[in-house]
This record gives sequence, C-alpha cells and structure tokens, in this order.
Amino acid sequence: MKIEEEATQILTQLGLSISQVRVYLTLLKLKKATGRTVSKHSKIARQEVYRILGELEEKSLVERIIAAPTEFKAVPMENGLSFLIEQRRNEISKTQKEANRMLLRLRLLPKFKENESEILQEEEFEFILIPENKALLLRLKRALEAAQRSIDVICPKDTFLQVLFNLSDKFQKALERGVKIQCLLNDLLDANSWPATVQVIAKNSLFKIRIMSESPKEKFWIYDKKEVLVATCPKCGYIQSPALWTNATPFIELAQNYFNVLWNKATKVKI
Repeated sequence: MKIEEEATQILTQLGLSISQVRVYLTLLKLKKATGRTVSKHSKIARQEVYRILGELEEKSLVERIIAAPTEFKAVPMENGLSFLIEQRRNEISKTQKEANRMLLRLRLLPKFKENESEILQEEEFEFILIPENKALLLRLKRALEAAQRSIDVICPKDTFLQVLFNLSDKFQKALERGVKIQCLLNDLLDANSWPATVQVIAKNSLFKIRIMSESPKEKFWIYDKKEVLVATCPKCGYIQSPALWTNATPFIELAQNYFNVLWNKATKVKI
C-alpha cells in the first residue's frame, strides 16, 4: 500500500473526511500555499477549499500565515496524527495502534523528512496565529522539544505553573539537553508543594526565576532567540488566549531586549 493511501486510510479513521484529507496532504506536499494554489493541486473548488482549510485550522492541523495573500501551512504529519489520536483516544483504541505503526513508518521514510528539512532551510519570516487551548499547548510542546540553547519567559505565576505542570517532562528533557530556562514572574513559588517531577526541574541550576514588582501585562516565550510566542489577550490565561508566533528577527530582538531589561531589574530568588 502506498504511503499516501495508508495516510488517507488512517486520517479518515481518525475522523477526517476524504476532502479534508486531500487538502491536508496537498498542503503537506506544497509546504505552504494560498487557497488558490491548494485548490489547483487538490482539484477541489476554491470556495470548498477555503471552507475545508477553516475546518482543518479548527482541528489544529493547519496554521494560517499572515501574509498578502493569506497562506496556509500544514502541521507536520507526526504532530497532526498525535493530536487527532489524543482527541479520540477513548473511542478508537484499535485505530490508535494502526496510527502508531504509521508514525513509525513515517520516521523511516526519507520523503517526508526531506520535506521537513527543506522547510527549515527555506523558511522565511512568518507570522502565524495560534488558536487557544489544545492548539496553543501543542505549539508550546513542539517549541520545548526543539529548543537547544535558551528559553526566556514572561508571564504571571499561575499561568506559568499551568504550563509547567502540563509539560513537565518536556521541561525536564530540555534542561537535560543543556537548555537555559529563565522565567520572569509576578510572585514567589512554593516548590515544596509541587509534585516530585516538578521539584527536580526547580532544583536544576539551569532553571532560574526572578520576581517582578508588578504583574506583567505581556506574556511571551522566546526560544533560542530565534522565535517568539506572544499572547494576544492580556486578560486571558495563557492557554486560554490566542497567540501570535513569529520568527521575524526584528520582533525577536525587540522582545529579547525588553526581557533583558526587566530581568536585570527583577529580584533574584532561590526556589
């Protein structure tokens, strides 16, 4: 069975329609494209393609790129499958096993990996709106997995703890890779009340926290000084707020310089 046929079979079993699968796989091959281009290559009417792209965006399988004209980019197949499996874990145990076998095959197939490498090599400055809740948590997870040198964070204490508890294993692995994590919060943390796995993170010398005198109005995460994720709703919790992701150097430098100023003014604490 061809890889495209197997992908179609697995994705439909995970709840996608045939038209949604065609648009998703077409966008994976194109890397990023306008709705017009997706319509041409998928042979689906343009009006129908835009409707399907909206549906896939709601399912966190497609990201919208702020550009003129608007472009779209598919979430990598591994992440897309993992997300759909999580949504339907309780009702499709048999399909989950088949999808996991599919993931294993994808890791061994150079075709998809070469496409991902080309995306990284040819990547231009982009601005992508990330929906709230699970889609945003997935983006944070992917960024933590990819970080190699540094993560700088500004956000309220309660918001940071929410992310830390949900992704404690990703934080731990990042620290094991030597990633330096610096967090600017608005209040002290009581590490003694944390689960054991999170206390291990707190004791790592690469994990540092400083306290600001006021609750931050800004909420953002900077990864390796190469990308930044900014919450767009100041009054919402971080996971409840849509966010803007960008790899544009001027915005990253602006965020990094602002972080450095606040970091130098903040109070040092020991967890």
